[in-house]
Amino acid sequence: MKVWNRINARKVVLSYFYQRCFFHNLWKQDKFISDILSVENIFQSNTEEFDKNKEIIKQKIQDQLWVSNDENFEYFVKIFFDKRDVEEIDMDYVMKVWWAYEQYLQEAIDSINKHTQSFTFQEMNTMNQALFILWYVEWKVLDTPKEILLNELVELAKRYDDEWSPKLINWIMHKIFNNIE
Repeated sequence: MKVWNRINARKVVLSYFYQRCFFHNLWKQDKFISDILSVENIFQSNTEEFDKNKEIIKQKIQDQLWVSNDENFEYFVKIFFDKRDVEEIDMDYVMKVWWAYEQYLQEAIDSINKHTQSFTFQEMNTMNQALFILWYVEWKVLDTPKEILLNELVELAKRYDDEWSPKLINWIMHKIFNNIE
């Protein structure tokens, strides 16, 4: 396995996990959906139509959440392979980690919530949620050494999130790993 191929594979899977977290968070944000509809219907007062449209939007978001892994995988393969050659991605990694998302999602959330006091997993931003799920699933499925995981995820956080994200990831992952040993 080439290191660069594994890094590219992590990016593919992180993109998928981010999408899942994004739609899950959007689906739970009733106020956000109401705000979208309010702007669109600012001069309308038909609350029955407003409520109907709100349910339609929520249903579309939920439909996206429950698209099968097969459909999502095909979509992501198409997107990423347009930009990268297949040889540049560790497909073994992608297959193993991708398919374990649903299996380890709740376990990852519970583990993170157990090691935080002032906030919960649901209060984290979407990128941090995706990074933590990626870390947890890879750790469970591939048994990647914790030092490598910590380093890789901190680097991804530096690249794709705000300045506090690497510190948060480092802090929580150390707490979790210290409780395991």
